[in-house]
Amino acid sequence: MGGTLTVSERIIFHLNQYVKHEDKFEVPFDVTQDGISQACSISRAHAAIELKKLKSTGLIDERLSHVKRGKTRRKAYFLTHGGKSNGATILQYVKDNGIDPMVDPSKVVPMTNGAKTRATRKSSPLPSIKSFYGREREIASMHAAMSDSTSKIVCVKGIAGIGKTTLVAKVASELTGQRVFWHSVKPWDVAKTLIDSLARFFSDNGCRKLSAYLTSGKAELGELSVLLNEELSENGFTFIFDDADASNNLFDFFMMFRHSSGSAKIIMTSEGVTRFYDKSDVVARNEVCEVDLDGLDQRASLRLLEDRGIKGDVAKQLASLTKGHPLSLEMITVSGLSEAKSQISKFLEEEFYADLSDQEKSLLQFASVFNRPFPAEAIPKDLRQVRKGSMLREVAPGRFEIHSSLQSFVYDSMPSDIRTSWHSVAADYYIKVGDDPERLHHLIRANRHLESEIMMSRLGESLMENGNVQQLWLVLRDFIPQKPKYVQSVTLLKAKAANKVGEYSASTHLLEELSRCDNGSVRAESLIELGKIRSKQGDLEQASRLFSEALDCSQDLPAQRAKALRGEGVVESKLGNYERAQELLESSARDSMSVMDSKGMLMAHLELGNVFIGRGLYEEAISHFSKCAAGFGPVDLANVYVNMGAACAHLGKHAEARLHLENAVKLATETGQPRTRAYAQSSLSELLAKIGDPASAKEHCFNALEVFTELNDRLGMSLAYANLGKSSQLMGDFVTSEEYYLESLAALKDVEAPRLLGKRKMELGIMLMDKGECDRARRCLEDAKELSERSGSADLTAMIETALGKL
Repeated sequence: MGGTLTVSERIIFHLNQYVKHEDKFEVPFDVTQDGISQACSISRAHAAIELKKLKSTGLIDERLSHVKRGKTRRKAYFLTHGGKSNGATILQYVKDNGIDPMVDPSKVVPMTNGAKTRATRKSSPLPSIKSFYGREREIASMHAAMSDSTSKIVCVKGIAGIGKTTLVAKVASELTGQRVFWHSVKPWDVAKTLIDSLARFFSDNGCRKLSAYLTSGKAELGELSVLLNEELSENGFTFIFDDADASNNLFDFFMMFRHSSGSAKIIMTSEGVTRFYDKSDVVARNEVCEVDLDGLDQRASLRLLEDRGIKGDVAKQLASLTKGHPLSLEMITVSGLSEAKSQISKFLEEEFYADLSDQEKSLLQFASVFNRPFPAEAIPKDLRQVRKGSMLREVAPGRFEIHSSLQSFVYDSMPSDIRTSWHSVAADYYIKVGDDPERLHHLIRANRHLESEIMMSRLGESLMENGNVQQLWLVLRDFIPQKPKYVQSVTLLKAKAANKVGEYSASTHLLEELSRCDNGSVRAESLIELGKIRSKQGDLEQASRLFSEALDCSQDLPAQRAKALRGEGVVESKLGNYERAQELLESSARDSMSVMDSKGMLMAHLELGNVFIGRGLYEEAISHFSKCAAGFGPVDLANVYVNMGAACAHLGKHAEARLHLENAVKLATETGQPRTRAYAQSSLSELLAKIGDPASAKEHCFNALEVFTELNDRLGMSLAYANLGKSSQLMGDFVTSEEYYLESLAALKDVEAPRLLGKRKMELGIMLMDKGECDRARRCLEDAKELSERSGSADLTAMIETALGKL
C-alpha cells in the first residue's frame, strides 16, 4: 500500500464496517453495488468491475439479500475470511499513517421504494394467445430454469409451426415482477435493429443513461457491454429473442449480450443449431436450459381438434397422422384422412423440404429410417459435414434423430428404391455394433430376406428376450418366410411375438397351422403357446388340455416337456392347487436342468415364486424372484418386477413394492408388453389404494382395464374391476364400489377358478360389511367360503372365517 488506497482497498475498507450484518436477514443499502459506488466516490460501472475482481480473488462474497426498506432482493457484498484479514490490515495501515481512505458512508443515499426513476415497470407487447393446449411439462421446466440462479438462458428449439412462440408467450405472460423485452428476429436484422428496440425498452423503464447511449448513434459493443452489466446487475429483467437464429448478422451482438446481461434471464427460440452457446454450457455449467419441442400429446391434440369441430376416431387418426404438430392440426380444413394427409404433406414440402440441398435431403431420408436416436458414426461419411447445419436434433451427447413431425413425411415421400437402400445402410451399421433387433428390422425393410430368415431361425429366443417385442411384431407381422428350411422356425417366432403383445387371434391362426405339422418339436412348441393364450384368457380347462397334448408329443423332448409342465403348473396355481402346481414346476426345472436350459430353469423358479405368493410365503417368493432377476433379459425382467412388487406389498414393504412396480411399468412399456404393463399397473393401483391414494389407484386401474378388455383377458379384467372396487370403497363411495365388484365377478363367468371366484366374493362381502349391509355380507362371505373350501385353499378360507367372525 502506498500513500493512498487503491479502489479495491477502499471497497474492502468500506465493507469492513458491515461485517456484523453478514448473517442478518435484512442488510443496509450500503453493501449493494449502488451503495458501495456512492460511499467510495466511484461510478457504478467502476464498482461493478472492482467487485468482480475482488470476488474472483476470494476476498468478497456475493449473495441476494433483502435491503432495508426495499421491495425486492438485491445483490449484497460481504468480506470473506480472507477479506476480513485483509480489511484489518488496511484499517490498521490507515490509522498508523493518517491516510484519508476516501470512503464516506454518509454520501450513500438509498434508492429504494421508487426513489429511482426506473422503478416503473413496462414490458414489450407480447404475442396474443387465442388458445393454448398442453405443454405442462415444458412450462414447468422453463419456470424452474427461470428461478434457478445458475441458469442464464432458456432456449426453446423445434421445427417451424411446432409452437415455440406460443409456448414462450405463455410462459412470459405468467412471469411476475419482471420487465419483459420481446423482439422477433427477422432475416434482415442487424445489431442496430436490436439496439434501437432496446433503447425504447430501456427508456420506457427509466434507464435513461443506457437509453441515451443506445440512441446516441455511437454505441459500440464493448462499451455497451459495461453499461448493460451495470444496469442489469439486479433481478427484474427478462429478454426474449424469438427466432434468434433467423439472422446471420447478430452473432457478435448475442455473444456480447449473453455475457453482459447481469442477473437478467434470456429466452430464445430457434429452429436449428444456435451458435451463441455450446453443449458444455448445457451439460457442464448448467447455464443453458434447452427445451426441445415435439408435437402435442394426444390429449392436447384432441382438445385442439375438438375446438375445431373434429371429434371421435377421425380426430385420433389425425392426431396420430400429424404427430401432434400444432400448425398442421390448425390448418387441416377437412376431416377426411386422405385429404388431410395431402394438406399436411403439401405444408411440410413447402415449409421444410423444397429448399434443401440434395445432400440435406439425403441426410433426412437416412435419418427417417431409424426407430431410435443414432450416433454420428452411423451417418455415411459423405453426409457427416451436412449434419452440423441440418434439421437433425441432438437428443443426447453424440446421438441424433429427425423430428417426429417430419419423420413420416420424409419416409413416405422417398422413392421405394431409395428407402430400401437407406435401410440396407442402417442394417450394415447395426451388424457392426451387434444390435440384433435393429439389424433385423432394417434387413427386412431392405428386402434382404434370406439374411433375415437365417437370423430369425438362429436368434429367435434372443430377439424375444432383449428387444422391444411390440416393434418385433410390427416388423414380422407382414413378413412371409420363403426358404422351406426356415419357414417353421420363422412362423413360430411370429406367433410367439404376437402372443407376447396380445395379438391372440393372429398368434392362434399361425399356431394352429403349426400344430398340424410333422415336426414333433415344432408341434409341441405350438401347442404350448396355444395353451399359454388360453391360460391368459382364463380358459383354464382348454389350456390344461393343450398342455397335456403337448406333454404327450414331447416325451423324448425334455426342453419342450419342461415348458409343457411349466404351463400345467401355472394353470394349477391359478386354480389354487398349489401343492400340485409346485410338483409340476419342480419337474419342469429338473427337465430344463437335464438339457442345460438355464432360461427354462429360471422360468420355473419364477412361477414357483408365484406359487409361494399364493400360499402366503412371501419371503420365499422374494428369494425365488431374486435368483431369477440376474439371469433374465429386459422382457422377462418386467414380470419379475411385477411379482417382486406384489410380494413386498404383502409384507408391508410399501416403498420397496412401489419401486418394483414402477420399474415394471417402465420396463414393460420400453419392451412393448401391454399385458405385463397392465398387470403391473393393477398391482400398483392396489398398493396405492392401500397407502391412501385411491384417486391415483383408480387412474392406474382404468389404464390396465383398457388393455385387459382389448386382450379379452378375463382374469385381468376381474383384477382391475376388483381394485376399482377397493379404491371406491376407500373413498366412501359404496354404491360405485359394489358396481365394480359385481363387474369383477361377471368377468369370471364360465371361468373354472373357484379360488379366485371365492376371493372376489370375499372382497365384495367385506365391502358390504363396511357399508352396513350385514345380511348380504354374510351370504356373500358364506358363498366365498364354500368356493374356497372346494378349491382346497386353507389360507383364503381362514381369511373368510375371520371376516365372518366380525359380523
